[in-house]
Amino acid sequence: MAPVTEGDTLLLHFTSTRPDGEVFEDTRTGEPVRVTLGKNQINPLFERALIGRNRGETVTVVLPPEKAYGSYRKQLVVTIKRKKLELDHEPVPGEFIRVEVMGKPCLVTVVDKTDKTVTVDANHPLAGETVTYAITVAAILPRDG
Repeated sequence: MAPVTEGDTLLLHFTSTRPDGEVFEDTRTGEPVRVTLGKNQINPLFERALIGRNRGETVTVVLPPEKAYGSYRKQLVVTIKRKKLELDHEPVPGEFIRVEVMGKPCLVTVVDKTDKTVTVDANHPLAGETVTYAITVAAILPRDG
């Protein structure tokens, strides 16, 4: 089969790791991710790295914070009164919970809690970090037509 070109639909597996080598996400234990190149479905730097690759090849892409999840923003750490949260359980630091921000649901990390408040962090868990991705072309799907 021909190498990957723009417009191809691919099945990809990827592993993302922090600078210390900790694996943050790994799709290899489940189904591959289906993407079509040129449709803004993945980071453009991933698309460029995949062009010309063949089925079974793995490419490594290292993204600095500004190309990955952005800088860590202290203003996204806020303290909320417990009575404003609709939690059906006791929040635990490190846990992800959903809160409403400007009428939209947002996934945040619980940082701290008191009897009356919960402090949450709305930054992406990888904000401010360089992230390394190992992306494997599991399949290049045939084009329709």
